[in-house]
Amino acid sequence: MSSLFCPECGERVHRSHSRGFKEKLFKAFTSYRAYRCHDCGWRGWLGKSNVLMRRTRLRTIISVLLTLIITTLIALYIVEKLSPEGSSAGVQQRER
Repeated sequence: MSSLFCPECGERVHRSHSRGFKEKLFKAFTSYRAYRCHDCGWRGWLGKSNVLMRRTRLRTIISVLLTLIITTLIALYIVEKLSPEGSSAGVQQRER
C-alpha cells in the first residue's frame, strides 16, 4: 500500500472521519477520502490511485452483472413454475 503525503508539509497523512452528511455523500460518490496531517494540522481530500479505482470499478461491474443474471434466472424460473401447465402448449398450437 502506498503512503500519501501532506500537500502542505510533506509528512505522511492518515485517514480522517467524514464530518456531516455532505462529506459522507461526497465520499460515497467519489474516489476521494478525507485525510489529516498530525504535523501541520492540514485536513483535506485526496484521491485513490488509478489502479485501486480500476480494480474497485471492475469488481463493482462484475458484481452488478452477476446479480442481474442471477435475478433474471430466478425470475424466469418463478414465472415458469407459476404459469399454468397448458398455457405454453396452447400458444404453440395457435401459432401453427
